[in-house]
Amino acid sequence: MPKPKTAKSQKAKSPKRGLSKTKAKPATTTASVAKTRGQGVPPDSVRVWRGYKLASLPDQTFLANLGAIFIPVTAILQRLFGLTAYLPTVLPLEKPAGVPDEIALVFYTAQQAYNDTKLIVGGRAYSLLHSAVFDLTQSQSGFPTLLGSKLDVDTPYYLFPESADWQSGFTQVFVGTRKTSVDPPAFAASILNFLNHLKTHRPAGLDGAVVCVSSDWVIYWEHWKTEGASLHGQISGLAELADLLLLQPYTPTKIDSSITDHYAGLTVEGGESFNILFPLADSSKSAKGGAKK
Repeated sequence: MPKPKTAKSQKAKSPKRGLSKTKAKPATTTASVAKTRGQGVPPDSVRVWRGYKLASLPDQTFLANLGAIFIPVTAILQRLFGLTAYLPTVLPLEKPAGVPDEIALVFYTAQQAYNDTKLIVGGRAYSLLHSAVFDLTQSQSGFPTLLGSKLDVDTPYYLFPESADWQSGFTQVFVGTRKTSVDPPAFAASILNFLNHLKTHRPAGLDGAVVCVSSDWVIYWEHWKTEGASLHGQISGLAELADLLLLQPYTPTKIDSSITDHYAGLTVEGGESFNILFPLADSSKSAKGGAKK
């Protein structure tokens, strides 16, 4: 696999802050919206999405559709069905072949909230929308399981059993590709060793971590109670095991959560990580449900 291109503004030694770009409405800080959010949700209540765009879509059309339609509507609709946090990352256009075009963590109140989607018209409509943007023969989504002594490829895992609120706090993501000098089994083994060390030597303030590894890439997300606590993390060590493609925090990004307002959406250029901020629905008045992701 050819070595991926790394943005000049990104460095393997430490994640840069504020790398995501958006011309949407001014971002609302996580602290200012924390009062509208519920308690944390279990780590197995997240859909771990790895999406590949339709080959028939030009790159700029794909990005425009993500920003104007797909990313906003995920929060606008799914918040009614139990969505608690939504963190999409759009990979750079110059990424190596085989790496997903868009990845996301899509948290619900519980797995059942997602599973009930097929009972709700809005959930079924959102599920169908994926096929207008993504190649569903390649794209994958699933709930993670607790990481044990084995790491299977194309399988999402979480590292810590505690609940966490991923719409608040501080989240960052690492995406890297397998070094050409390393074979796939050795690559997976090295990632597993890194993760087991992290579990054993867990830094204070790290309350969530999700990972998915293929034969050719690794995607790792971690959630911290504060940005300051994240400075004691080990995420940059992954750059010693995989060629760095993306290492950055999620930018808190408020959207218009009304389905009837005039709203242009987000500007997406590739290489952004958004923490989409939206008000949680009143669970006593909204149906339970989920979506394709």
